[in-house]
Amino acid sequence: MKKISVLTLSILLILSQLAVAAEFRFSPRPNRAHQIPWRAWSCEALQEAQRSQRPVLLALSAVWCHWCHVMDETTYSDSAVIAFIQENFIAVRVDADRRPDIDALYNQGGWPSTVILSPDGEVMAGATYLPPDEMLPWLMKNAAVGTREKDKPAEDEDSSRKAAPSQSAGVFPAETDIAEVATMLRRQHDDHWGGFGAWQKFPNPDAVDFLLAEYRQTGKPEYRRIITITLDRMERGDIQDHVEGGFFRYATRTDWSEPHYEKMLASNAGLIRNYAIAFMLLGDSAYRKTMLKTIGYVMANLYDRTVGMFYGSQDADETYYRKKDRRGLASPSVDRTVYADANGRMISALLAVYQATGDAQYLATARKAADHIITRLYTADDGVYHYLLDSKREMAGLLPDNVLVGLALIDLYQATGDDGYLKTAEVIARLVAKRFFDSSKGRFMLHAGTTIVSPSAAGMLQRAQTDITNYLAVILLSRVGRFGESDPFRQITRQALESLRTSRIRFTPSGACYGTALSWNVREVVEISVIADGKRRAAYLAALQRVYIPQSFLRVYSPKTNRERIRKAGYPIKEAVYVCRKKKCSPAFSQPANMPQLIDAFLAYPSRR
Repeated sequence: MKKISVLTLSILLILSQLAVAAEFRFSPRPNRAHQIPWRAWSCEALQEAQRSQRPVLLALSAVWCHWCHVMDETTYSDSAVIAFIQENFIAVRVDADRRPDIDALYNQGGWPSTVILSPDGEVMAGATYLPPDEMLPWLMKNAAVGTREKDKPAEDEDSSRKAAPSQSAGVFPAETDIAEVATMLRRQHDDHWGGFGAWQKFPNPDAVDFLLAEYRQTGKPEYRRIITITLDRMERGDIQDHVEGGFFRYATRTDWSEPHYEKMLASNAGLIRNYAIAFMLLGDSAYRKTMLKTIGYVMANLYDRTVGMFYGSQDADETYYRKKDRRGLASPSVDRTVYADANGRMISALLAVYQATGDAQYLATARKAADHIITRLYTADDGVYHYLLDSKREMAGLLPDNVLVGLALIDLYQATGDDGYLKTAEVIARLVAKRFFDSSKGRFMLHAGTTIVSPSAAGMLQRAQTDITNYLAVILLSRVGRFGESDPFRQITRQALESLRTSRIRFTPSGACYGTALSWNVREVVEISVIADGKRRAAYLAALQRVYIPQSFLRVYSPKTNRERIRKAGYPIKEAVYVCRKKKCSPAFSQPANMPQLIDAFLAYPSRR
């Protein structure tokens, strides 16, 4: 009987460890990290910490993160570390991709992040990667609830505000603020190696996107210079995988060398869009080649043809990527989780490639991804869920998912004229305005009641992500608001732009997205009207896709069923395309073949080459 009992306990222990390993994602290489009794982020875990009067050890990890894997294989596999954590802490492990709200609150400046919290969720001490010989002393030093590292004072929201220029928060921005954003980017730009900043180099697709739009509308050579230096240096640098295609997450050196080798869907989607639009505007065949090579990588490695959506990332594997000849080597593992926000960016990227090439396969792939998101990751009541895993949607209530999917659906409507995409985007926009906008602060919240606690001192990542996502939310509401007879979101977007006016200074170059949001509200937006049905409508829409028009919106009318709306808009009931800006409308364009050139001339855009 005693032997059976020991065997039973052994089996239960093994099953318990397997359950932990299944719930949490550890390094794919041998490790003992699963032997730590990790809990998921929950009310129950914090309540357990309160009952036991033990602090929380929070481990923020990512499945693609090299040093997260190293920490699993060494630090969290060290017997003394395991024993000390079991005895003195409530151990909580959070996947940064699946819970970006928690990651934004507690990230210490990178992955992994290692944080000690009070049972109320306040940060007592924080670090990033810690090897075993540093981890144990650090844990011992901070094991008592209420201690705080003396050399790391908490940073609060007010301290960042004090550093910002003293501009009145109640003054609505003007077009001069857009010029200030451009000036800020020029100052940050590395004129030799491209990119922004002087040491580590991250691609910043939103900044390049802003500059491409500014160059399109002004033709200023300085914008072209920044764009070309940055795109040229990135495509030639080690941050691009010259063997298989795709871009790594960032480079540790200013010349785009020594990259961290993980490949992220979101950043590759943004770069695909950059190179596609740059090819359209500048005609450089190298940009077309990079665009196609990058999207080829994504389709080969991150696309699930069964579900019609895209996976989140591919693991960093330095040994693999440093080899020029990779034949016979096992490819780094792919995170087969489907994330809504990254898929929203990828849909917009596919549409940019469709614009640049005219190849309808990219439009079809974008439509398929959007249709699956609407079916499997969205409900009208809850909005967009964050991720899909094993056919189950998880985690509603995050702003980036709603905003980025909403923007992608507007892009799809403009490419296809399908009202269904626009109607869903309108529902999402109303939900964003109702559930995420805090009128007392004039800001959108990153989450709608998902995080359980709200620490008094959120980290820099929280503030940066809040600002960037606020800019995108303003863009979404500004674009959706254009399609109605009146803009239902005008008061919200004005209030948000006023409160965000000085925020662009804090996180250059991400403040470029503020310039884009502002452009939708202080400049004359281009209105395009398509009056046609059937094949003629499709031909007009395809021709319009060959023209890059920043800050534009499109209305589609059927001469058969929308006759009254067409008359009210002031157009004859005849198949044609009209382009309007600054209360001036073009003549009727009726020949798809020469439409791009005629639109360029009407809008007085500089040469597209």
